Amino acid sequence: MPRPRRSSMIAAVALAAAAALVVPQSAQASPSKPHPDAPKKVVTAYFADWDVYGRGYYVKDIPVDKLNVIQYAFGVPKYDPATGAASCDVLDPWADYQQVYWGPENTVDGVADNPSNPDQHLFGNFNQLQKLKAANPHLKVEISLGGWTKSTWFSTLASTPELRKSFVSSCIDTFIKGNLPGGGWPENAGGEGAAAGLFDGIDIDWEYPTQVADGNVNVGPADRHNATLLAAEFRKQLDEYGKTTGKHYLLTAALPAATSANKYFELKAISKYFDWDNVMTYDYNVASGPKASHNTLFTPDPRDPNAKNLTWNTTGTVAYYLLNGVPANKIVVGVPFYGQQYLRTSTKNNGLYSAFDNTGTDSNSLVVDVAPQPTYHALVDEGGYVNSAGTVGGKGYQAFWNPLAGEPYLFNPAASHPNLTTGAATVPTLIAFSSPKSIGERTKLVKALGLRGAMAWEISQDSNDHALINALAPILK
Repeated sequence: MPRPRRSSMIAAVALAAAAALVVPQSAQASPSKPHPDAPKKVVTAYFADWDVYGRGYYVKDIPVDKLNVIQYAFGVPKYDPATGAASCDVLDPWADYQQVYWGPENTVDGVADNPSNPDQHLFGNFNQLQKLKAANPHLKVEISLGGWTKSTWFSTLASTPELRKSFVSSCIDTFIKGNLPGGGWPENAGGEGAAAGLFDGIDIDWEYPTQVADGNVNVGPADRHNATLLAAEFRKQLDEYGKTTGKHYLLTAALPAATSANKYFELKAISKYFDWDNVMTYDYNVASGPKASHNTLFTPDPRDPNAKNLTWNTTGTVAYYLLNGVPANKIVVGVPFYGQQYLRTSTKNNGLYSAFDNTGTDSNSLVVDVAPQPTYHALVDEGGYVNSAGTVGGKGYQAFWNPLAGEPYLFNPAASHPNLTTGAATVPTLIAFSSPKSIGERTKLVKALGLRGAMAWEISQDSNDHALINALAPILK
């Protein structure tokens, strides 16, 4: 069957028309009016506290002229079974607010830290983010709570009114009021109000209510409604504290793509508490799946393993959110700055949608040839597998474009993997990834449908020339 020709703009306009047909007028949610102090359009990206270790990517490296919100990953929801106490804590005190920058080279303003100064209570990423905000008044910074590995106690913390109230209060105390733990080094690091004014809001990354993700405790069917109650408590307490400071504090959430959104969350009910929904329109296919497939799809491809679910792609997910009562101006479309690598594929159809075998890869490795999810930075700047435009392959890889899914991929029929822990080191390899062209489709979609914006996981994974975030920047114009 011949593949239809289709430009990104045609696809976006077609989706706009399709959404109007799919969503009956009676079912469409009335546009919510953004708070005057909240960004009307959003380009947001996660910055992970561990970025300073792996790639050596610092706050100063964030292309702040291309985005207006940073989501800092992560804050940690905690519960003590022995005492029944709920709390909200930093993930890595050293990277977050204790790391001393002895010289000017990794600082935002070229000024080194002075740990002997008794008046300096903030170091590390938090201090640099404060400096970045001071130099860029348009910038908002949120603390993201949980994530895949730190959603352990959400189910418990959301289970009763008392725990919800106590947990939310602790999060506001730690991150919004900036009362950080002391007792580390430098001795004056942390303390009451040390990070006051840094965070402009809270992003809830509960992955996922009712489901055991990476070790969730006490999950159950009540989680779905309890998540709504937890969001309501966050909104209530943030608004109450905002009355004392004269400021609106953002509340957002990372929500699943496709029909999973309503499976785990009361989508319409919970969304009313958020300034916007960060929709994770990626990881539709991962290395645990049956075939070498695209990580994210812009539009449906009938050959995809999950093609029967019409929402299992970005445009389908957006239509699903609209159909389920989420206003267009609350939808923020997620994009991955990383890919999916598949080894030992077939050579037919350049490996796409074929069986694969990733034996010998290591999810904890930063080495490109063995990482199941190589970053765009690794593909472009370290591996030389593709140029930063995502159009020309290297190292034996050829770049292809799938017009049905609206996504690029790389294929090498005899790729070298010298760092594999086991198995043949030269095997057919397919790498599905995001490129400026595919991300540009999301930008056109956001504009065509009047969506709120786009979100990226995560900023350090972009190429050195910021090719991917550049493709999102027009949303803010």
